[in-house]
Amino acid sequence: MSHRVQNLSGHLAPQMTAQTAVMDGSVKQALPDILSNIPDHWYGTTYNNSNLLGREGFCKNIKEMIISGEPITKELLHAAGNAEDYFRVSSNLTTLLEIILSEQSKLPVDQVLTFGSNTIPVLAVCLTTSNPVDLVCGAETFPFSGEELALLGSLGVDLHQHTAAVKATEGRTLLVLRSSNNNEDQADAVIGSHTLYIKNLSKIDAAKCQVIRKRFATPVTNPMSEEWLQKLAGTEVTANQSSYTPESLAAFLAHMQTLGGTPVNTAANPVIFTAGLPSLCAMWLSVLARGGCNAVMASTAYGGSSELTGLIEENCVNFRRTNYDVQGSAEMLNSIKLRLDELSAKPEELYPTTVLLSEIPTNPDMKVPDMKKLVALIKEYKAKTGKNFVFVVDCTFAPGSQVLRQLAEFDPELTAMTFTSLSKSVSRGVTTAGAIVANHTADAIDLLAGVRKASVMMDTSAKRDQLCFLCENHVGVEDRCRAAYNVHLAVGDHLVAEVKKATGVEMPLCTVSPEDASHGFTSSTFSFNLPAPKGADAEVLAGLAQKFVDLLTDDPTNFKPCVSFGQDNGLTYCTVPATSTQGAIKEEDKAKQAIGGVQLTRLSFPPTCDLDAVKRRVSEAVAAAYPQ
Repeated sequence: MSHRVQNLSGHLAPQMTAQTAVMDGSVKQALPDILSNIPDHWYGTTYNNSNLLGREGFCKNIKEMIISGEPITKELLHAAGNAEDYFRVSSNLTTLLEIILSEQSKLPVDQVLTFGSNTIPVLAVCLTTSNPVDLVCGAETFPFSGEELALLGSLGVDLHQHTAAVKATEGRTLLVLRSSNNNEDQADAVIGSHTLYIKNLSKIDAAKCQVIRKRFATPVTNPMSEEWLQKLAGTEVTANQSSYTPESLAAFLAHMQTLGGTPVNTAANPVIFTAGLPSLCAMWLSVLARGGCNAVMASTAYGGSSELTGLIEENCVNFRRTNYDVQGSAEMLNSIKLRLDELSAKPEELYPTTVLLSEIPTNPDMKVPDMKKLVALIKEYKAKTGKNFVFVVDCTFAPGSQVLRQLAEFDPELTAMTFTSLSKSVSRGVTTAGAIVANHTADAIDLLAGVRKASVMMDTSAKRDQLCFLCENHVGVEDRCRAAYNVHLAVGDHLVAEVKKATGVEMPLCTVSPEDASHGFTSSTFSFNLPAPKGADAEVLAGLAQKFVDLLTDDPTNFKPCVSFGQDNGLTYCTVPATSTQGAIKEEDKAKQAIGGVQLTRLSFPPTCDLDAVKRRVSEAVAAAYPQ
C-alpha cells in the first residue's frame, strides 16, 4: 500500500532555507551561556501563540543573537520568540537541541528531528514514503518483532530489517541505525538515539515526518532536552535528575482509575503515554489487531484526534471513520443515533469492532449526553449488528467525572475505556502525557493489554520526568476542576450580562449545566458566538472572535492567547477553536459552529485568579467590540 500524509494542516513550521540553516558550530559554542539564561516560559507545555515564528524564524533569531556578540541574557532569549505554541509540535528547548545536532551532523535543522521515542523515527519514514523501507541494524536488536511488523502492516508499513549492510537502490528507502556502525554515506536517513537525521529529501519529506511526530509521538521532553544540552555543553548536569517512588506511582495509577470511575485493579493498571494522541494511537492499534474497526466520532473532535484518526484511515484497509455532528443546535444523542442506525442497516459491511469515541463534555460545544439514553442506543446497535462494541470517552475536559461508573449503572457488561490528556488539569500543565483506563469488564482489560503492547512497540510510554510531574501534581485535580468551574460560572454570567448591556442580545453560552457539573463534568471551559455588530460586513464578522481574544489578551497578567487549559497559574486561556484546536478539521464542519458569520470563542479558566480583574477586562473587551 502507498503511505501518504495528505493533510498537513495545523501549525507546521516552514521549511528551513539554505540561508538560515545553522551549521557552523557557533550555537554550540554559545550553549553554556544560553543554558545559564533560559527564560522560565521556555518550560511547560504551552507557549504564547500570538506571534509564532516557526522553527525557521526561531533558529534565525538565535543565530543573529549570537552573531551580534552581545552578552546572552534572559531578555535576549525571550526576544528570540517562540518556535511553536505547543510542546507536541516543538518547543524552544527541543528546537535548540536540534540546532546543535544539525551543526554536528552538517545537516539543515529542518532535516533533524528529535522524538520522545526510539521507534517512531523509523515509522515516520515508513508512513510518509511510497517506497519499501530497508533498515540496517548491524548487531543491534531489531526494533520490531515479526508480530509487530504484521500489525504495522495493517497501517501499510513495508519495513525490512537487516543485519548486514544493504546497498541503496532506486525505488527503496534506506535507513541505518547510527549505533550499527554501518556505512551511513548511502543512507537516505540515519536513526540516532531519539533522533531522525534526514539526508535525502527526494525520498523523505521532512515536513510530513514532523506531522507524524506531532500526531503519533512528541519531541524529546523538555527535561530530556535540557539534560542532553547540558551534556553537549560540558556543564554540570542538573536537569532531568528527579525520580519518583514505586509508592507514588502506584498512588497515581490508582487515582487515574478512581477518576475514571472504575475499581482499582493493579492487574490492569492504566497505560500512561508521552502525550494524549499517542494514547489514542495505541488504542486504535489495539482494536486493529482484532481484525478491523468502524470508528464513530464527532466531526469537530479535537483537531489532533481527528488528524491522527484520519492518518490511520488513509493508510489502513480495515479501518473506517464515520462522523456525527454536535455543532450549534445539533443534539448529541440524535446525531449519534443517526450514524449508528446507518451503520447497523448494513451489518455485513462492518468490521468486527465498532468504537464510539466521544469527548464528554464535547469540545468546544461543552455538551453532555444523557448516559442512560446513550447506553440504550449502544445496546440497540449491538443487538442489531452482533458486533463487538467499545465506548471510549475522552475525559480531558472533566477528568474526575467517573464516567465509567455512570455507564456501568446502566450496562455493567459494556466495554468502556477512558482516554485522557493529562497535559491539562491532571498535571497542571507542567508536562504532556496521556492515559488509557479500562473499566472492569474482561473485554476492556484484554483491549488494555493490547494498548500496553502498542505503547512498547511505539516506545511512547511516559518518560521518567513526565511520571515525576504526574506523581507530584495529580492529587487534588477534582477540587481544582470544581474551583475552575466556579470561576467559569462567575465569568460566564458576567460576560452574558455585559454583552446584553452592549447589544441588547441574550447571548447563550456553550457551557456545562450545574446539573451535569454535579455529576462530575466540571469543565473549566465555555464557548460562545458573539452577536453580530449592527451593520458589520462579512470581513468584520469573520474577524470578530479573534478580535475579542486579542482585546482580552492585551492584559497578559490575567489572560493568555493559547489553546490549552487546566493550568494552575491564574491565567485565563483564550482561543478561537476554528483556527487553533480545530486546525485539522474540515472547513465545512467548522462553519457549522458559526452563528451569523461569527465563529466560536473559547475561554478556559484556572482554579484561582483575580476574579475582579478578569471581569473588568471582560467588560472592557465587550465595550471595545461594540463601540457606541
